[in-house]
Amino acid sequence: MLNKLRNWATDFALGIRTTGIVETHITDGCHTSTVDYAIVERVLNRLRLGPEDVFVDIGCGKGRVVCVAARRKLCFVSGIELSSDMAVIAAKNVERLRGRYSSAMINQNDATRYDYGQTTVAYLFHPFEANVLEQVLAKIRVDRKGRRFRCAFVNLSPAQEATFLRHQDWLTCTLRWIEKGKLVAIYATDRSGSDHC
Repeated sequence: MLNKLRNWATDFALGIRTTGIVETHITDGCHTSTVDYAIVERVLNRLRLGPEDVFVDIGCGKGRVVCVAARRKLCFVSGIELSSDMAVIAAKNVERLRGRYSSAMINQNDATRYDYGQTTVAYLFHPFEANVLEQVLAKIRVDRKGRRFRCAFVNLSPAQEATFLRHQDWLTCTLRWIEKGKLVAIYATDRSGSDHC
């Protein structure tokens, strides 16, 4: 209950509305929800974001992570959301966000078709099942063409973890930990300067 109050209070302070769970009814998708602000901040800190990073929240829901990332000095922040209803809510939240340092936008798009060519960092909070994750990782690999990339996956399931293992020739786990019962893992194309799983 205390965490819910903190999340609501943070939403209020930022001028946005990101709380609650919404069923999306998207095939192979998951319901829309988010994690506590404190967890989002810890994950973003461990991604070691910098002003050169182009950050994308894949399956951004109502846009909480996009808004938190946009309060940091990054090159650009984007959210991808397949549900048109959620994309509208997320875009309104980005528009109303107080304390934004970085340009940000929401793309109502299919994550398997999005152009990741400029994306250096991605965040995923269990947005879809492993079969879609497979397609998204394959698309990122092609779009990034050997350039540096890292991502955080929050609430990683065994099937999703197995999907990342199938991509370990180009994307390896550099850090993993448990946050309030949810497995979080960071994957990167370059392991230098990072912890290891």
